[in-house]
Amino acid sequence: MFKRLVAILLIVIFSVAIDDKVFDRSHVPVAPLPKGNDIAGTVVAFYENEYQKHAIDLLTQMNKLEQWTCLYTLWTRESNWNPKSLNRKSGAYGIAQFMPATWALVDAKKTSNGFEQVELGLAYIQRKYGGNICKALGSNLGRGWY
Repeated sequence: MFKRLVAILLIVIFSVAIDDKVFDRSHVPVAPLPKGNDIAGTVVAFYENEYQKHAIDLLTQMNKLEQWTCLYTLWTRESNWNPKSLNRKSGAYGIAQFMPATWALVDAKKTSNGFEQVELGLAYIQRKYGGNICKALGSNLGRGWY
């Protein structure tokens, strides 16, 4: 019951913030859905840091902004978007949590540069999942890795 009340309160606060223009709209990229979908409308993508904004910009250029929610969820689960995140057990590192051998798959060397990690992570998803970020998320949810 308490969780439900908190959720309702957050929705009300969020709605009031948008209605009162208190919400910073610079953090809300909006893009039309790609042509050829049965769904019409636009995609709204919120971001909390510059790495996420970079990812949104890249997805927009690739006409894949509708997959933002999947990417956000995937890399939040993996590293919470921390470019220096390290899994001491496996050696996975960075925003996309590349294993030591994964860097070579995208022709790169390990880097702590979060912007490069975003680009390399998307290149990895392109190579392994044909660019389908939601499929990569499904693999992560099912197996614990992607």
